[in-house]
Amino acid sequence: MRVRTLLWFTAIVSSILGALIVYLVLSVPNDLRADALMKEARKDITAGNSSKARDSLTKIVQQYPRTDAAAAATVALVSLANKEHEDLARSVSALRKQHDEQAKLITDLQKNVTDIRNAPPKVVTVTAPPPAPKKKAPPKKSVRRRRR
Repeated sequence: MRVRTLLWFTAIVSSILGALIVYLVLSVPNDLRADALMKEARKDITAGNSSKARDSLTKIVQQYPRTDAAAAATVALVSLANKEHEDLARSVSALRKQHDEQAKLITDLQKNVTDIRNAPPKVVTVTAPPPAPKKKAPPKKSVRRRRR
């Protein structure tokens, strides 16, 4: 009876150890690959290449969903989206400010054009310049004719 119990206990412990080994064999390479992709994504983020970083982070989340790197990648994707949203909001506000300035300038120019149109016509009197003094004709040279 003791041997039978010992065999059952050994079988259960062996199964647990085997399952643990299988889990480690299957999950450790995934963790290593996910960590390598995460490092690459961090380098891309620091280099300013957010589209390449987003691709790497999305690949981590899709291919290695049960890793720690997937959780970190999700957080990084959210922070990238927030940063891009803030940049876009800044750009929109700058464009709105520029639009307001241009609209004010156009309004001022339209007012100036309306003022010029409504102004009475200017009368310009043109006076003829005084006649230039006549030049004396140079004296005629006498021409002597030769007799033949």
